[in-house]
Amino acid sequence: MKGKALTQKVYEHIELNWPVHTKEISQGMGFGTDNSSVKKVVYHIRKLEKNEKVMTKRIGKALVVWPYEIERLRTIHELLKT
Repeated sequence: MKGKALTQKVYEHIELNWPVHTKEISQGMGFGTDNSSVKKVVYHIRKLEKNEKVMTKRIGKALVVWPYEIERLRTIHELLKT
């Protein structure tokens, strides 16, 4: 699997398991946890981030990912709370 299809699969995995670490995505998709596999997943995460489909945050050396829609819901919730 390559290209847009792989990007879509990464996005689907993030939607089902958010918030998720890049190694968890790589392992969950069957790639393993070696550096080249994780870098492949990070490449597709960056593409998704550029298209505003996911949000990322670096915690130490870990890159945590969640869908952008969840961030919108959190913002709406904060506005309604006040």
